[in-house]
Amino acid sequence: MTNSAVGRSSTARSLLTLLLAGAAVIGVAPGAQASGNGRVIASPCLNFRSAPTGSSGLLGCIPVNTNIVIDCTAGGTTVSGPYGASNLWDHTTYGGRPGYVSDAWVYTGTAAAVAPSCTYAPVPATAGRAVGVKRFFNSGAAGNCTWGAYYQWYQGRGYYPALTGNAKDWAASARRQGWTVVADAQPRSIVVFQPRVYGADAGAGHVGWVTSTQRRADGLYVTFLEMNGTAGLGRWDQRTVKDIAGMSYILAP
Repeated sequence: MTNSAVGRSSTARSLLTLLLAGAAVIGVAPGAQASGNGRVIASPCLNFRSAPTGSSGLLGCIPVNTNIVIDCTAGGTTVSGPYGASNLWDHTTYGGRPGYVSDAWVYTGTAAAVAPSCTYAPVPATAGRAVGVKRFFNSGAAGNCTWGAYYQWYQGRGYYPALTGNAKDWAASARRQGWTVVADAQPRSIVVFQPRVYGADAGAGHVGWVTSTQRRADGLYVTFLEMNGTAGLGRWDQRTVKDIAGMSYILAP
């Protein structure tokens, strides 16, 4: 349930109660817990997007009455729902992909956000190692290499490193944010390719997620997952290449 309770009629409340009979979800105040719960009330389904705007990439459509876990919320495009207009968007994961749905069509039991803001502030260093600035939303362009690298990091850590710029700029951005960046390949890291290295874009560069490394007679080899690499936009593939100049690695704590 979204938007202010002021001006709502008892009839409207009763209709929604009938619609969601036996399926009410208890909402929580912001900051009370790390995530909240909701139920999709848009029929036949609710648009699932890559950013909290109605013009962002469409990732899918979540069927009516689907229960979702809301891990954070963000302000965005205003959408009209059963109780009026709301600019609140809920970040969730559906079909293995993180994205946003308009809170105007998600029943949460409260007009307020049920999860914290999607942007997290820097946190102190742990065990002598800075952990940088975190986000709970994927800011990469849907289907591109940056989106894919963010996604793989999120699967293992539950958050995204707040990196900025094109793929080629990520190593420098990571250092500024306090993430550890090294020149030698390591598993569980984001590999950053400078422009034209192993076919990386001549202007933007490329990034991927390192799954393993192997020492061979002629040097260190890196196996990584990538999106929008050899398979094209929005598709995953895996490659193994030799670690050479023009490659650096952002380590996941």
